[in-house]
Amino acid sequence: MNIAYLVLAHNQPLQIARLIDRLNQPNVWFYVHIDKKSADKEAIVKLLSGYANVKVISNHDVYWMGFNMVMSTLDLMRLAVSSGGDFKYFVLLSGQDYPIKGNEYINDFFGSHNEDFISFANINDSSDQYKNKVRYFHYYDNAYSNPRSSKKVPLLVYLYYGIHKRFRKFMPERSFYKKFEPYFGSQWFALTGDTVKYILDFIKENKGYLKFMKYTEGPDETFFQTIILNSERKTNVYGHDKYLQWSNAKKAGDNFINKYSSLRYMDWSDRGKDKPKPAILDDSYYNTLESSTDLFARKVDKKMSAGLMDKIDKNLLDKK
Repeated sequence: MNIAYLVLAHNQPLQIARLIDRLNQPNVWFYVHIDKKSADKEAIVKLLSGYANVKVISNHDVYWMGFNMVMSTLDLMRLAVSSGGDFKYFVLLSGQDYPIKGNEYINDFFGSHNEDFISFANINDSSDQYKNKVRYFHYYDNAYSNPRSSKKVPLLVYLYYGIHKRFRKFMPERSFYKKFEPYFGSQWFALTGDTVKYILDFIKENKGYLKFMKYTEGPDETFFQTIILNSERKTNVYGHDKYLQWSNAKKAGDNFINKYSSLRYMDWSDRGKDKPKPAILDDSYYNTLESSTDLFARKVDKKMSAGLMDKIDKNLLDKK
């Protein structure tokens, strides 16, 4: 049983190498996309060059909420498939993920499952905050108007958000691609080989879908969910049967909670102004992670999470 880890990376070279070292075993391969504009690109490549089972590409400038996040993921899928490996699962990770279960446990988990693990919710059942992500045209792959870009021009950021806030009610709403039901969820997933093949075949035959999703907000959180949940593959998504039961009995304000979801622990709670979401995990999260049924956790940081990762290594991964 082989696993392909698809890793989206942009900084912290030592942290990425540590992640790969912890997950490294004979039946896994790593396919890493490094943000093309990353100042740490050369350092990451150098650190990973010693691994025979790691392939690195750097095709796209990746921006927060931008479509190039999706393109980078698709390129990693294609690279893994073209390598000829018979992968049962394709697991998407960020460079700031970390395992909280040992490789033997991970192998047993994926060996005993055949479902796709991806979180999802129907956008049409959600608030306007989510509906507006696909209702109107958005474009975040511009270095000068993206609010989290180092090259942002404050005036352009202000104008971009101001136009959307003040004038979008006068803008025509977009009809969703082929009248699909739009879905959204966490960017991160563990998908079976059959589902990855379906996705790659789908986008070959539906170029219009790529064009539509290019101009949505945060397409990395809608792109894959929408393809899968509008196909026969939806019945292979873990928890889909429970979702249908919930959907038929839901009440206003209800949220569907999927036990395994994207297989990683994240803390999205509001901890105050200017605090990152999801939270950067530190020692205080150890007991929570120890009892978690998830396989991975995010976000970790080489400094703030150093003590936590050492505890995980020693007690959960048996890495002395």
